[in-house]
Amino acid sequence: MRGPTDRDEERRAWAQQAPLTNMVAHLGIDKAPWLEAALQPLPETLRVSLHRNDRHWTVQQLKELGGTLMSWMPGDVGFIMPFPRGRAPEGTAQRLMARLHETGRVTRQEAASMLPVQLLELTQDMLALDMCAAPGSKATQLAEALHPNGVVVANEPVSGRLNMLVSNRSRLSLANMVITQHDGRHIGRIPPPGFDAVIADVPCTGTATTRKNRDIWWGWTPQEGRRMFQLQLDIAMRGAAMLSPGGHLVYSTCSVDAVENEAVVAELLRRCPYLELLPIEDSKFPGLLLRPGLADWPCFDQDGTPVTPFEIPSATPFLKHEHLSPSQRIQMVEEIDTVAEQGISKALLNCRRLWHHDNDTGGFFLALLRHRPEESPEGTAQTFRSRRELRRDPEWEPKIRTPPHPDKNTVLPVDITVRDEVFGHYGLDHVPYSVWQRGKRMNIAPPMIHERLFDRECPTNKGERWPKGTFHPLRVLHVGMPAFTLKKGSWRTRQEAIHLLQHDISDNIMEIEADIFERVLRGWAPMVEEFCEVVGCEPPASGALLFVTEAAESRVIISVWIGARVTLMIDKAEQDVLRRKLDLPWRDEEE
Repeated sequence: MRGPTDRDEERRAWAQQAPLTNMVAHLGIDKAPWLEAALQPLPETLRVSLHRNDRHWTVQQLKELGGTLMSWMPGDVGFIMPFPRGRAPEGTAQRLMARLHETGRVTRQEAASMLPVQLLELTQDMLALDMCAAPGSKATQLAEALHPNGVVVANEPVSGRLNMLVSNRSRLSLANMVITQHDGRHIGRIPPPGFDAVIADVPCTGTATTRKNRDIWWGWTPQEGRRMFQLQLDIAMRGAAMLSPGGHLVYSTCSVDAVENEAVVAELLRRCPYLELLPIEDSKFPGLLLRPGLADWPCFDQDGTPVTPFEIPSATPFLKHEHLSPSQRIQMVEEIDTVAEQGISKALLNCRRLWHHDNDTGGFFLALLRHRPEESPEGTAQTFRSRRELRRDPEWEPKIRTPPHPDKNTVLPVDITVRDEVFGHYGLDHVPYSVWQRGKRMNIAPPMIHERLFDRECPTNKGERWPKGTFHPLRVLHVGMPAFTLKKGSWRTRQEAIHLLQHDISDNIMEIEADIFERVLRGWAPMVEEFCEVVGCEPPASGALLFVTEAAESRVIISVWIGARVTLMIDKAEQDVLRRKLDLPWRDEEE
């Protein structure tokens, strides 16, 4: 294991008196154990994919590497590995960890990051929103929890991060994701009633991530959180406005600064009186120590030292009344509703904080809010409360607006004749998916996407209507999971979708013996005539074909191409996993 470097020693020396450490010392936390934990690397933690048919094999592999289960994650889902994050021992452990992640059998994810999804009570009929989704750990966790019928709209504003989100969706073979691109403060509307669940894991200063972002000690001062406050609040308010009555919103950050956490939640309660802040029951996370939110917090100068608000403006740049605790607001702000502020102060104890040293994790902040149904008797999200429509003349009819004309990148339902031809080729006639096309890809997705996003009119903020048959004004880039690709005039199966479809495909498949499967996996690419002679079969039709066999007590299905030869069409990472199941050497070891 790597020993301490000069940079590590320099970091430790600076952290002893850094503004971040000074601030933590005045938030009711014992400085010494927190600082010691905050300077250590994180353990490797991961989440096992729920819906792979070889999940039992994956769990066994992790246990053989020394992995232990997280007490607060249900089932064999969350694992803590016996080595630091990203530092698996060289050799089998390192390679196997990489291959399991690359093939979507596990997702490397910090333990604290798993909390928001676990906090929600999710059911199969829910439509959920992840407002700031990339790289996709929470969005994919949410999608797995809602699989197969529920849907996640995963939004990411930054183009450079969208590819990571799309890649993780494909890696995990998830069909129930809709990927959108909006500024989180201005996410496009969906048809009523709105979202059933929302996760607002907002951009933050990352002061709780010192165990992985190890240079944060040098750059942070209290003004950084005050700069982030308005963006965080605006994103949370947009999420709240799109929440259907009775729906839940999780607000979370990986920051320890109260201005980014409790102050945002307090202002959210002031501006959105239809919300209530719910208690987070400790029993939800057995074995995990979560501490109550802060009802009160100091105002800090640039060194992380408490000061009286506004007495030294130059020492507290960007400070506003909204950043203060309720008790400070009562003292500092004239004509304030004292009773309301006292109620907010008490409610903030319902929030939860995860500190580095309590559970050997990163830090985290959580708040669970609910849209009270009695505040919206019309039964829809607050964003649909159009004054014009509420006060309109009874005879007034809303105008149906014309959406933008589709272009080559627009996601549209697949032509029914094309769908029937492709699905019929694989015996998928009765599979309950909605089917979409973008360019040369055919995607499968749950019917809910049609039912709640595409086939309903969507009100504008002026009381007009966008017609059904379009996602507009939601800017949709990807729908569902790419299952087939049009190549050389033929629709070919995609390996990542086979995990979803393998139990439904009944045609264009060939059962083969394990020894034949092994030969193909080890590079045997025979002429079709030779293959048929060895296997004892009639020559298959040219094009894509699926081979099926058993390995490690689970059904394995792979794609091959029938041309002049029989050639394997799966990526190298998946080949290595299959080799592991068959007790074969890794590819490069054999070569």
